[in-house]
Amino acid sequence: MMMHSFFPQGVRSGAGPFFRRLPARRPSLLLLLALGGMLWLGGCATGYYNVTDFDTVVVDPGHGGHDSGASTRGRRTRLLEKDLTLDVARRINGKLRAAGFRTIMTRVDDRFITLDDRVDCSNAYRKSVFISIHFNDACRRSVHGAETYHNRRGTWQLAERIEHSLASMPGGEDRGVKTARYRVLRKSDGPALLVECGFLSNPAEAARCGNAAWREQVATRIANAIIVQRQ
Repeated sequence: MMMHSFFPQGVRSGAGPFFRRLPARRPSLLLLLALGGMLWLGGCATGYYNVTDFDTVVVDPGHGGHDSGASTRGRRTRLLEKDLTLDVARRINGKLRAAGFRTIMTRVDDRFITLDDRVDCSNAYRKSVFISIHFNDACRRSVHGAETYHNRRGTWQLAERIEHSLASMPGGEDRGVKTARYRVLRKSDGPALLVECGFLSNPAEAARCGNAAWREQVATRIANAIIVQRQ
């Protein structure tokens, strides 16, 4: 914000060539407080509040169909991200339904859904939270851990809950809560999050991802974070 546009250095009085230059006035304390309040309220509107009033969760299994997403390297049984995300999403969906939430899944089988269709599904429901499930990939095989992204629409606290819970799992690492301009986050009208559950490029973490019991834990922790957030 360019403050000089609010506080000019001088004011010209009169018309034509006959004018005098008035001395600059210091901004009043009330004006500064008012501007500070406007900036604080603007911050609240973009993420410094926490969503708790929601009854619907849109669960989005990333990728699908011809879009396989990431995959494991050098394994006899190749793991595809699209299969893992669907499995975890189904588990989350069941746990949230059991807790009394209305849930919608953007896909329930191995099919391709465009990013805009996923967003449209999210935006169709008021008082909802959108959560997209993914698995990660990196050039360095040593990189591991969960990452949680959010769109700053009251989502910071929920993102923190999910990230810290996943990071506390055996072998986990807290890679932090982040914001990003992913289309499903940027285009969502309401609270939206994207969870990267682990790195398929890391051999040890890929082995955990391929274990159904581990995916059950991941789903439980994500679901519990959502349930606690609404209480």
